[in-house]
Amino acid sequence: MTHTQETESWSGEGVGTSAESFLARINREVPEYPPADAAEAVICALCERLPGGLVQELREQFPEDLRQQFQHCWKERSANARRFEKDDFYLDVAEHLQIDAERVRLVLHVVFASIHSQITERLAERMGREMPPNVAGTWDAARRAADLPR
Repeated sequence: MTHTQETESWSGEGVGTSAESFLARINREVPEYPPADAAEAVICALCERLPGGLVQELREQFPEDLRQQFQHCWKERSANARRFEKDDFYLDVAEHLQIDAERVRLVLHVVFASIHSQITERLAERMGREMPPNVAGTWDAARRAADLPR
């Protein structure tokens, strides 16, 4: 007997799938947190720390319904991004979700995997290079689990 697993479709062109599939992926893995809240915590924290050009590219690769959902995260900024340090990043996500810092890594992994399902590998690599090593390790591990064409 064969078992076919249904996965979200991804074009490979960086145009994402949909808000519904993005949030469903998060909800399957960490149902104890509202998926939109978990995604918002991570996306807003990333947008504050990544260079403006990467934030813009991330925004452009998300489907329109996700762009709208996280509209307040997409900051047009001329100032430099905040310094990207693991502890501050984890603390921002933990405070946003009102969870213990030790639970943050799981949330990051799941949301990162959902982000990977929406963007090109080229953008994923560029974003990973902007992260501190500990966060980049989680980013890369989530990337390997994302439903990307090889």
